Amino acid sequence: MRTDRHAAFAWRDRFVRVAAAGSLCLAGGCSVADNLSFAEIVTELDGIVTITGEGTDRSVRYATQAPVSAWYMRQFWLVPIRWLLGPVFGYRSEDTIENPSEHVRELLLELPDELGRDLVAGAQATTRFGWIAELDQNGRSRVAGIDGLVAVAARGRLPIFAGDFAALGEPLAADRLDGIQRTIAALRPEARTSAFDAGQRQAYAGALASLTERPLALWPDRLLLVEDLLVLLQAERERDLVVTAQEALRAAIRHCIEGVLLRAVEGRDPRFVEVRLCAMEQVRRLAGPRGVPLLLAVMAATPQQRARFEPAYDPDPLIQLRLIHYCGQLSGEVARMEVRLPGREGWQATAPVDFLAQTVLTEQAYYSKLRTPAMAALSLSLGRPTLDPDPAWVREWYRQRQSRSS
Repeated sequence: MRTDRHAAFAWRDRFVRVAAAGSLCLAGGCSVADNLSFAEIVTELDGIVTITGEGTDRSVRYATQAPVSAWYMRQFWLVPIRWLLGPVFGYRSEDTIENPSEHVRELLLELPDELGRDLVAGAQATTRFGWIAELDQNGRSRVAGIDGLVAVAARGRLPIFAGDFAALGEPLAADRLDGIQRTIAALRPEARTSAFDAGQRQAYAGALASLTERPLALWPDRLLLVEDLLVLLQAERERDLVVTAQEALRAAIRHCIEGVLLRAVEGRDPRFVEVRLCAMEQVRRLAGPRGVPLLLAVMAATPQQRARFEPAYDPDPLIQLRLIHYCGQLSGEVARMEVRLPGREGWQATAPVDFLAQTVLTEQAYYSKLRTPAMAALSLSLGRPTLDPDPAWVREWYRQRQSRSS
């Protein structure tokens, strides 16, 4: 029960927060995205960001001169009269953007807070986050894109990495995809005639479900599919097909988010270590303990990389320490779990305990920063009561494990 005294304290606290926010804004500490709605942020992003190229050969281009939200649309103290200022003086004004990448990143960081649970908004956000996460040459912008995609999944309650890893990422067969796309093109809302009957309705619904049953093979196609399904959903007028289109769009968003995360962790570009660390953390959180052997499967060197004598895993010490930390959290069956992904059957499968043992046995003894953490992690994973710094026990344990599995 609130008393007058409690109400007074509440108003005082609210005044302090508003005053603090105002001080930050006046001091130049406000973001370019402050106090903008979801639609305003998306509109501003689209005026600055352009995706160029075809297929997988794409790039992101930022405009240095673009329409951005007018200053009075972003000031907290003018929020009560924004409804008047916008129509009278204009919502946006053409301006020079000194650092477009930073400007876009600030918009992306604000976008999840304005998202809500609306599926249409979730799809619109997915494509904006997805292109940046895949293409931007600034690691911090890619991190903002990845975190934004995970926020979309959380708001939409999408089951990311919840299925069987044995089929994870396995695309639709090309011939089947071609037939599905022809059916959708012939029966999409704008192509229908008055003869649209129950059989065609069933064929269209089945094609939508089949199209999103598996992810598309190429990452740009997964993003473009989200855009196309959003158009189909917004044009749909048949009540039952609206539900079907919504389910297809949710599945397409899920495939897109999973694909972005997996592609982010499998690279080895030293410029994007922070991007891989971010994506690793999200995969581990979303997939649970199973996410650790999944990461080992995705991040393992390809047969081509092994033929070039590249290391089995990303050699960056921060990446290695993160993997050691994750593996040391596991015990029992999941610590010995090996994941083989579709299309990667020829790659070497590594269980978390094997990764730890291999790290201990391949690192140089006197100056390695990884050997002791890996030995401690393996001891925890195996439930050993004490930590023996002599790697002889690791060598013997690993020899016995290999002999049992052979």
